[in-house]
Amino acid sequence: MVLSRSGVASLVALAAVLGFVLACSPSETEQLDERWEELGVPEAEFVFLGEFTADEQEVIRRELRVAQVVLSEHFGAVTSDFTVFVSTDLDTLNERIAADRPDIPPIWFTCGGLSPRRALLLVLQDCPDEVKARGGPVAHEYFHTLQWHVGRLERIPQRFWLIEGSAGYASALVDEAVGRRSLETRREAAQLVWSSMGEGFPTWGDLSQSEYYAHLHQIGFLAAEWLVERAGPEAILEFFRLGSHDTAFHRAFDIPLEGFYAAFEAHRLEVAPPFEWRAAGTVVDSAGQPAGGLDVFAVVRIEGEAWVAGTGETDEQGAFEIQAPGSGYTIAVWLQCPRDDGLEKWVYAGEWGEDGFVADADGIGDSRGEGAEPFTDGERDRRDLVIELPVTRAELVEKHCGP
Repeated sequence: MVLSRSGVASLVALAAVLGFVLACSPSETEQLDERWEELGVPEAEFVFLGEFTADEQEVIRRELRVAQVVLSEHFGAVTSDFTVFVSTDLDTLNERIAADRPDIPPIWFTCGGLSPRRALLLVLQDCPDEVKARGGPVAHEYFHTLQWHVGRLERIPQRFWLIEGSAGYASALVDEAVGRRSLETRREAAQLVWSSMGEGFPTWGDLSQSEYYAHLHQIGFLAAEWLVERAGPEAILEFFRLGSHDTAFHRAFDIPLEGFYAAFEAHRLEVAPPFEWRAAGTVVDSAGQPAGGLDVFAVVRIEGEAWVAGTGETDEQGAFEIQAPGSGYTIAVWLQCPRDDGLEKWVYAGEWGEDGFVADADGIGDSRGEGAEPFTDGERDRRDLVIELPVTRAELVEKHCGP
């Protein structure tokens, strides 16, 4: 799953890219179609809830077919034995799930995906338009479906990093195959997150639940890539086939789990050393009042795409402090809507940079938007930032947090 409270870092980093048919040339598209036919599997069943044109439905169907092709060629497995529910309205989706799959609990996020056994659920209600166009995290969630297909998928904290990390790695393979984003870019972005943490592989209990999940989406990607380089891509699904426990890890990757942690820590210090610098300051609203309870992110753009490079939250006085790169970043500000229905909705207020604050009009983050000008005045701490929002917190809530 992505884009829940636990995945808020991915909210900023989620690629605002168009459907793959716009990234591939006609000949490449035809080749992908031919390769899908060679798989010899039927199309998965789709249920579209909301307003979708025939062309929009076809783009999302083809997005799945491409994921099936690419991931079959890398991991040696394919399945269509599931139903894809795609919806632009969360209430409608939950009503349909309650009727068709009462074993699945209600969904609580408004942009993202979930993959219980034999189902792939895509919620597009509050996604950026470009993400809606391709159906959201299709490849990521399809890989979870493959994990279910080949073996055993236990969503326990100690396995979360490999469950989500391997799905993130699989999604990155699809992105690279269709020309959206290179694997190198995805790797660099994940290394930014780990550098901003300034510590080794996090374990359940060391961090809050939200921090643990958000970080391990990124670190899990790096770990999955490291394991693939060591043991080959087939070993990932072999781990799930063998039972996804410690013994299965040793058998699949030919290294005990504790040995992996030690080797991967050495790798971390080489590729993602902790940032030396801090960004700190205060967020105030247009009335000059401290803006507490906001999430702030250091944001770095790689090939024009925004990625998180440090996370924090303002306290009651509006103060924050985060690890960050020495320069070349901005500060993004997000608000979680206050709700009493258990749903999670996030509002993007805008970015603060060298030339001040650049507000966001619709509250939906666009990772390829221009944003603010990054800091370029040398590598240093920035502890005196005063980020001035152009509106009050109440105005943000009223404008963007309605039903």
